[in-house]
Amino acid sequence: MNKPNFLLVTLPFVASGASASDAYFMVPMLLRSAAPELLACVLVTLAALVLACLSLRRSMGLEERAQALHGQLAAERESRAQSEQALADNHDVVYRLVRQNEDVRDSERTRIARELQSELGRRLLTLRTDLTTLHDSATSAEAPALASRLASAMTHLDGALGAVRAVASGLRGFGPGDGLRHALERCLAEHAHLYGMPYRFEAGMDPSSRASQDRAARLAVFRVLQDVLATAARVQHGELHVRLLENASSLGLEIDGCASAPGEVASLPAELIDQIRAMGGVLRVVATAGDAGRWSLSLPVRHPATELAAEMAVVA
Repeated sequence: MNKPNFLLVTLPFVASGASASDAYFMVPMLLRSAAPELLACVLVTLAALVLACLSLRRSMGLEERAQALHGQLAAERESRAQSEQALADNHDVVYRLVRQNEDVRDSERTRIARELQSELGRRLLTLRTDLTTLHDSATSAEAPALASRLASAMTHLDGALGAVRAVASGLRGFGPGDGLRHALERCLAEHAHLYGMPYRFEAGMDPSSRASQDRAARLAVFRVLQDVLATAARVQHGELHVRLLENASSLGLEIDGCASAPGEVASLPAELIDQIRAMGGVLRVVATAGDAGRWSLSLPVRHPATELAAEMAVVA
């Protein structure tokens, strides 16, 4: 019996704990005359080698499995990174579309406001002049009934003129060269003139702020103030406090004194809320002391160079 066959025959006895007499008969004749201690050492050494080979094979299998799992994890990480990059690119595309849409919408609002003031306002003023002449004539002719009706018509016409001015003021935005602070102050002044509303305006500016270079963010802040003032005009009580906050990378607006509830964010136009969300901004009404809530708006601002780089990356 050669050595490989000897190993195959004797190892099962060693592994299964067979008796020494059974293993003795399986030993080749050349080794039967050897000392028992030597024979036992040989068998133990062979068993240790076999166990080492089995352990090595098992460790190699575990290593191969670990490498396969590592490769799968790397592939999943790469896929996730690609998905995140695609999502970021899509967000940039949506943000640019929102900016373009808002620019077009602002131009259309400005055009409508200009036509309201130039056409409808002019015609109403002409009608007001004619009614004033008729009222004076009726008064001179001692026709009190006619003069009273003409005075009532003039009162209603004055209300219509005020409504036209309010609508035109709400539609009008600000030009590319106008500052946000000046536009907000003008909006507050016009609202105060129409509704007799006292207000305070504060503007905190960071010299490193990039808000002046992000027209979409400035226009969104201006529209939020306009719509909040429009919705709060009927329930306005006390003084309105408006704060403009410009940081290095964000633009914020806080409005106190509108008697707003936390759920009144939905009262603003849906397209404005969607625009703010698409720009990565947050608009909410937070609870303050008393019954009145505080409108809080926060928008990230972008540098034109960043926008240009994003556009080139998407095009590429």
